Amino acid sequence: MNQETHIFAHDDNNAKLIRMAQEIADYFHAYPQEKAAESIASHINHFWTPKMREDFLAAAEAPGQSLTPLLQAARGGIRRKKIK
Repeated sequence: MNQETHIFAHDDNNAKLIRMAQEIADYFHAYPQEKAAESIASHINHFWTPKMREDFLAAAEAPGQSLTPLLQAARGGIRRKKIK
């Protein structure tokens, strides 16, 4: 895999994580906002690996990336990897 292919694969993975998180947010959209944000973060914390969570948070913070308000609210509850 050359560097250009690696960059595209990384971008595709980030886009996939954002899309997956948005699908989770869509599911909880009917909940009251605070409960929905907590439920989204809880789901991601429980079912996603630490690397997936780190990659998602990095992608969410990338310049030009826009998240829905509900997904933005859930970001604060998503756990980062513990530093050893």
